[in-house]
Amino acid sequence: MLVRGEAGWEIIPDLAPLPSEPIIDKPGKGSFCATDLELMLRLRGIENLVLTGITTDVCVHTTMREANDRGFECVLIEDCCAATDQSNHDHALKMIKMQGGVFGAVATSAAMIGALA
Repeated sequence: MLVRGEAGWEIIPDLAPLPSEPIIDKPGKGSFCATDLELMLRLRGIENLVLTGITTDVCVHTTMREANDRGFECVLIEDCCAATDQSNHDHALKMIKMQGGVFGAVATSAAMIGALA
């Protein structure tokens, strides 16, 4: 599913990476599984990750958990993620928020933009 070159893989023009930006082809649910993502982040000195995408309850959640296990600080932007079912999205957010943010934080895009301004 979503194999480079197959139908549905294409990156929409509004989100296309710059020529110098890497594209990670992930074979599993999480972005760290069998990829060079951690090495790429470490070499750039990146410690904080902002997560968006689909699906909140599977790929995004798995990536956030993997990142947390590797010592990265994570925030998931809730209105920039979606799931196949709204209740799955809501439950995924609830799991992140448990125990004061057990493996990350959740914010809105407005809050993130405000914090960056």
